[in-house]
Amino acid sequence: MSKNDDLDNDDEMFEISKRQYKKKSNKRNRATCKVKRDGDNDNLNNYTPEPLNESSQFELQPNSEDEKLNKKRQSNTTANSKRIRQKKQPQKTQQQQQEIQQEEQQPTKGDEEYYKIAQLTLPLFMQPENIRDSKGRRPDEPKYNPSTIYIPNDQYEKLSPMLKQYWNAKRNHFDSILFFRCGRWIAVIYNDAIIIAKIFNRYLGFWGKDRPCLTVYDNQLPIYQRSLLEKGYKVMIIEQMEKAELASKEDGKVIKREITQMISRGTLQDLGETDSYEQRNLLVLVYQKIPLNLKGHSYIFGISIVDCTTNEFCFDQFYDDAQYNRLRSVIYNTKPVEVILCRTSPEIEKIIKNICNPTVVLSNKSFKDCKFIFQQLKTEYMELSKEKTINKQKLFDGIIIPTYKHQFEEKMEIDINKGLFSNEKQEIREEQIVENYQLSQDYPNLLIEMEKQFYHEKKQSDKEDDESNFYSYYYSIQSFYLLLCYLRQLLISNSVYRRGKFNFLDSNFILNTHLYLDSQTLEGLEIFNVNLQTQITNSGSLFSYLNKCVTHSGKRLLTKWVQSPLQNYKSIIERQQCVKELCNFMPECYEFQKRIKSLTDLERAIVKCFNTIHSHKLKPVPSNKGENISKTKLKEIKNVLSNIRQAAEAFKIFNQNIKQFKSQKLEEIFTYKQNTHILIQSLDELEKYLIIEDNEPKPVQGINPEYDQTMNKIIKITDSFQFELEKWKKMLECPEINYIHSKIRYQLEIPEKYVEIHQKPKELIITSKIQGFLRFQTPFIEEQLSQLRLVEDELSQKLLTFINEYFTKFYTYRKEFFQLISYLSEADCLISLALVSKEQQKQVSCFPKINKDSDERDFKLIQAYHPSLLLNRNIEQVPNTISFTDSIDTLLLTGPNMSGKSTLLRLIGVSIIIAQIGCAVPAQQFSLTPFDRIFCRLGASDRLLERKSTFFIELEETKAILNYSTSKSLVIIDELGRGTSTYDGVALASAVLKFLSEKVKPITLFATHYNILLDEFELYKNIKQCVMLYYRENDSVIFKYKLVEGVAEKSFAINVAQLAGIQEEVIRKAKQMQLKITKEESKINKNREILKKFNQIITQLQ
Repeated sequence: MSKNDDLDNDDEMFEISKRQYKKKSNKRNRATCKVKRDGDNDNLNNYTPEPLNESSQFELQPNSEDEKLNKKRQSNTTANSKRIRQKKQPQKTQQQQQEIQQEEQQPTKGDEEYYKIAQLTLPLFMQPENIRDSKGRRPDEPKYNPSTIYIPNDQYEKLSPMLKQYWNAKRNHFDSILFFRCGRWIAVIYNDAIIIAKIFNRYLGFWGKDRPCLTVYDNQLPIYQRSLLEKGYKVMIIEQMEKAELASKEDGKVIKREITQMISRGTLQDLGETDSYEQRNLLVLVYQKIPLNLKGHSYIFGISIVDCTTNEFCFDQFYDDAQYNRLRSVIYNTKPVEVILCRTSPEIEKIIKNICNPTVVLSNKSFKDCKFIFQQLKTEYMELSKEKTINKQKLFDGIIIPTYKHQFEEKMEIDINKGLFSNEKQEIREEQIVENYQLSQDYPNLLIEMEKQFYHEKKQSDKEDDESNFYSYYYSIQSFYLLLCYLRQLLISNSVYRRGKFNFLDSNFILNTHLYLDSQTLEGLEIFNVNLQTQITNSGSLFSYLNKCVTHSGKRLLTKWVQSPLQNYKSIIERQQCVKELCNFMPECYEFQKRIKSLTDLERAIVKCFNTIHSHKLKPVPSNKGENISKTKLKEIKNVLSNIRQAAEAFKIFNQNIKQFKSQKLEEIFTYKQNTHILIQSLDELEKYLIIEDNEPKPVQGINPEYDQTMNKIIKITDSFQFELEKWKKMLECPEINYIHSKIRYQLEIPEKYVEIHQKPKELIITSKIQGFLRFQTPFIEEQLSQLRLVEDELSQKLLTFINEYFTKFYTYRKEFFQLISYLSEADCLISLALVSKEQQKQVSCFPKINKDSDERDFKLIQAYHPSLLLNRNIEQVPNTISFTDSIDTLLLTGPNMSGKSTLLRLIGVSIIIAQIGCAVPAQQFSLTPFDRIFCRLGASDRLLERKSTFFIELEETKAILNYSTSKSLVIIDELGRGTSTYDGVALASAVLKFLSEKVKPITLFATHYNILLDEFELYKNIKQCVMLYYRENDSVIFKYKLVEGVAEKSFAINVAQLAGIQEEVIRKAKQMQLKITKEESKINKNREILKKFNQIITQLQ
């Protein structure tokens, strides 16, 4: 390849007109440039992008002062050259002026028309009429794979070596936005550039004839990444593995590059400076339709979930009904940001999008044999062993231990340099000798138990029986294997999966040990969000009321506590005791939270350090202006160690109070010496390997000999700089000469007068000038500076070895670190509940009396307030008393519109949740037997994506209540039947209330506007009729928001219409119609009297 190929006239990264093109190409042909590498004929290293002067106010601008200075210098140079040309150039002809006008009329860079033109310039294989996947399938053909693209060989061979690298990566990840490192710039080209230009209103230029292009600065990249991921795109980053000046041309035709990161919305690990504590879950879902069983189950689901910011895995398998109630609750609680669906119906996709609108990925992978899956699960946990040993630990009894490291099922094509180097050494990946590998003791216990269960159940089944029929976790393990394959695809299985924490989210177990709150209950009771119609906010929710946590991990734990309150009597009493005792130590609680408030998200920070070990991110060489990744990682771990120590020291605050704690749980959490003794020793051990020099952590001398040798080279070079400085001080007889490090390092700054006296020596090369001083470099300084850069790059590579060793040692203390986080989170949550309980005491507060689990039910809530209303001092606070006994289990509630019925219903549900969390309740007195589940049929909304009307959803929710409620449940039903005609609604409401009160007998709150129900259920001994107190004053209704025994004579809808400001004419006509209907009601009242007499006769007969 010749040098002229490097100067191909098409390789301009910004658009130019034909007239400008000729001038520019002539200039470029005359210009001389240094070719870095023959293959990089499309070199971006020396490219300076055109100023983004057409960008909007939302443009991501560079932060680098150097870039701003460069732009200023370019603009000054351009302005000067324009003035010179204007003097030399003759007056423009009429034809030239017409050409300029035509160019001005062309579409501008931000126009949609311009993007269409840019689309037409793409290569032929990218055009809509030609596009195919890697198997040659068109988009309208079955099994088309949009993540791949077919590139004809003849077109591929015409590409330059650098673009072959690009397409080697892009052809298998066509649905990802690719950020391609080219020296100091990160380039985005082809269709990806058009996408980014549209989203961010960026300037779109051209690089050659068919390459729309724009560039991104290093400090902008995380912002682009997060924005693109939230919009559902995947991101791929390709970095340089060597510097152009260090690379040898004999090795090949192009600088070596590799894929260092592939990120999807659910696998983003680096959250930057965001202050979000919420989990970022990736969920994989498989399901199978089954014959309807006696419990009303129609489907069986297998789910796997991972949060890549904390490496937490959990999976589950459960049955579900035709309305997917259990699935809805799982999705609502986990709120995944990305979901992978396999073998699921379009209806399930609509349900998931309706709840949390994640990025949805559809998978066509087939299910695998469980034996094969368990074999694949061990691959990342196979370790090289120096000794020829075989695992004989009891830990692995009952499972098959591999004798060698199996390869991944799907070969990952990540080598983008394939075929580009003349003396390329093909890596031969052979299976290692049997004795060289053994299964790590870190292999998760949960996976061991699941495998043991598989072989146990297999022995007891028929040999010909399908695995899905006998294995209890068949669908769980299938979903988990799909998740693992996805992590492998994105190159993070060796970090996230290999260093994961595993839990089984056993829904059936939770149903028996915790108060179960489904998605409808969480929404209806406004536990996490409040729907204000115009927006959904967490302000005013129960969680916002309880959340006084100051750590991110504490907030995540409290979220789980609120999602699944306790049901077991002993567990509730234990937590309540903790909160009670902490209320007596408020000064210590405030001080503890004050000390831990400034901590980073410690759990995520520690996991981020774990994931650094042998990470692909460490491989690239530092960009010219980018910060050295090795130094960045050392700073991160130094900061993490400092935060861990700070967190450990915070527990000292309770040292003097330990003996006063009656709760064993509190004693366990706050015993500083016992919990932190080993931890402090671990921190001391880790910190002795690092020293701080110039505010930067470095390895202590003697730890890494190779690093020390390279460091000595740097010291030698810096000493030579000092000798050169002394030399010029003597030569010019000026002790004031110093080195200045601005844009250029090691500039000799000499007072101007000394240069004039001695005349400027030939060796001094002027670099810059300021008032009274001149700055120079010498050939010796330039040569040494060049050497210094090379040695500094060598040092950064040597540092990688130390980092991998150091972070691996850091990982060995993971148990101590996670134990600290566990105690820290639990302490933060308990203190949060104690603070809430203490603040309530200023108004009204009590710790509920929890009755032991028994068949006898007890529920007395006396003078209680809705907790969210207590925060608003502008609202009149009216306490209410509600009680149920064994004889009375149903409250039939009536009252005018806006009288406070819905608030009362929420008050009861929320009070139970607070009590079973272990917190004090805003009431004078509260006693209850723990509930197993709360059902809530409150409010009205449709689901457009699922094509379900408001009334249909009401009936679906009612079906769940009738199917799953028990005598230990709380059922809240508000205005059932309002979505249909009056008589249909009355009939449904009557039938539902009768079924609950006669057969299931849960504690029920049934609010209605159907007065006919009051007469029908008047004689039911277990039903108590109550009303929200009100009185009439002239034509208006005054609400007292007080629950009393009785019934409401009517709903007073016209009064509410007046309050809403409806026109007087409409109100008047409504009143006229009401009078006519009232006359008809008098006839109905006669029927009521007959019904009453009939009821009396029935009573006498009984």
